Amino acid sequence: MIDRKRVAFRASAISLVANAFLSAAKIVIGILSGSMAVLADGIDSSFDAITSVVTYASSAIASRPPDRDHPYGHERAETVAAKVIAMLIFFAGAQLALSSLDKLFGDSYTIERVSLALSVSGLSAVAKYALYRYKKYIGKKINSSVFIAYALNMRSDVWISSSVFVGLLMVHITGLVAFDAILGILVSVMIIKTALSVFFETSYELMDGIPAKNPIYQDVFTRLKNVPGVINPHKMRIRKMGNKYLVDLDIEIDPTLSVRQAHAVSRRAEQAIKNANEGIYDVHVHIEPTGNIEDENYGIDDSDIQGKSND
Repeated sequence: MIDRKRVAFRASAISLVANAFLSAAKIVIGILSGSMAVLADGIDSSFDAITSVVTYASSAIASRPPDRDHPYGHERAETVAAKVIAMLIFFAGAQLALSSLDKLFGDSYTIERVSLALSVSGLSAVAKYALYRYKKYIGKKINSSVFIAYALNMRSDVWISSSVFVGLLMVHITGLVAFDAILGILVSVMIIKTALSVFFETSYELMDGIPAKNPIYQDVFTRLKNVPGVINPHKMRIRKMGNKYLVDLDIEIDPTLSVRQAHAVSRRAEQAIKNANEGIYDVHVHIEPTGNIEDENYGIDDSDIQGKSND
């Protein structure tokens, strides 16, 4: 059994220290060299350091057990935190775009100590790639949306630092400092794109949206086919809360069964569903008599899954 809280704390601590160091180095060298791109990259890394704290705090809250005020648990804390991260990323990208445009069309400026700026940008690109791989690994290991969102941010940072390095190299070769400002604009577009991607993905989860093509639906239907007494499982609805899933569905059973026997069938169905995916922790099964016909306009049926797979 993975200790999510311990793993999350260690990963967040590593990211916090690394980003704090990179941020300080790039901001100082950005100011000394006069490079807008390096300074902006440093500011972006400072947001990453803040994000590390938010990531750990949300994971700690999400690991709390259900209570009277939160009977479904606290897992959505990670999703909310991922949305906060998206807004921080967007803010950083917008600020970078405005500053770069001001440099491009404003008064002329120069870049000094280009070799020093090149060195810190190269180091940042390598370090950010290592952090991206590490965060992605941790996110999948503990099935955390906030860590995966953070990994996507790290991937954008790899492109940012790499682009800054290439831009500074062009400035060093050609002497045209406009490359620095233009690069800042391009980097800001990548940052904003990542922010919007994370924002809409977390919005989907907060609205209890899971695509019908998600394999978890097919896994549950497949398991139920092998449960004795379960007939026509339908109107299935699955919600994702952090790293867990909640499942609601209807099943039909023989109407001649006693209440006790019907309850036993529903219990077998619940256990089969939980065995379909280790992330499923709560199941609600509604029992109907065989042949029951109702006007049901929501929920997923097995035919919906088959239709998606044939598209």
